[in-house]
Amino acid sequence: MRALAVFFGLIATLAGAYGGFALMREVGPADLTGQYGRGDAAITGNLMQSENFARVKEALERELGPDGRISYLNVELLEASATAVEGGRQVNVRIDAAGRSERNESGEATPTGTMPVSKLDADALDVIREAAREETGEPVKNVTLQGGSRQWTVYMLRGEPDSFVANLDGKGLRLSGEPNPEPVGGAPDSLLRAKNLQKVLDAVAKEGDRVLDLTVWPERASVQVESKGRGVSLSYGYDAELTGRDVRSLNGSYESIPLERVDARALERMAKSKYVKGLKRAQYAILRPQPIENTPQWLLYLPEGNDPPYVTANLKGRGLSWPGRGF
Repeated sequence: MRALAVFFGLIATLAGAYGGFALMREVGPADLTGQYGRGDAAITGNLMQSENFARVKEALERELGPDGRISYLNVELLEASATAVEGGRQVNVRIDAAGRSERNESGEATPTGTMPVSKLDADALDVIREAAREETGEPVKNVTLQGGSRQWTVYMLRGEPDSFVANLDGKGLRLSGEPNPEPVGGAPDSLLRAKNLQKVLDAVAKEGDRVLDLTVWPERASVQVESKGRGVSLSYGYDAELTGRDVRSLNGSYESIPLERVDARALERMAKSKYVKGLKRAQYAILRPQPIENTPQWLLYLPEGNDPPYVTANLKGRGLSWPGRGF
């Protein structure tokens, strides 16, 4: 009897196994090919080629939306990763060679410069690779993008130099610290432009109403304002995005001017001068509240080696002058 029970138990086990096998043949295993890192990831070339980098941009738009803000992007041969800010939270996105992606949140985001996903230019990757190989004769290992500066950092697989920086469109490849060969002062998103500087001034107005110091570069602005007897130091990036804030005590007396007197159009007026030759040649500008010749002045700095090295004007950008004029 015992042997008979074992026999029938074995028959039942085999029948169950066959039934499960038949069911798998009928419905198949779960399809994981659309999930990040699963299934076939066939790709011709690598993600640092423009035609394949388009997959990275598409994945970021899918996860964050075209207006999603990225603060950092790393692109390697067969994978990419990005850090973004969404609703005050930090979001991490990973992308594989097939363009499949996954995302997760990692806590509250700190103030940092970001960039819309829509501004990514897939063509930039081919421009970067070709320029870097021409410089060193070696292949590119990976590239990273900082949302605040909107510049690429290019890391070489071997050789010297081992890294470069390049503009968002891939042009202007150079060593870190070298002057940008591409004119960015007049770029559409440059903070030297009136419409963009006005956004910064509007943001500053929420912090204080008297300016102690103001310096503007194409990609960022540094402002110190007085608020309730204290000094507030503010840093802004593209799109007037707050990237830093610090409050300190004010000891002694400081020259300041009402924020409402700062004219965002002043720099564009100065740039029209034949001595400046366009906003594209402007490097950065400083507003000095301390009266010079009885009035606060703008100083607009020009490329290295230019004569004059900078020009000055009043708060409206008029009355252009420069060091040594009239002598």
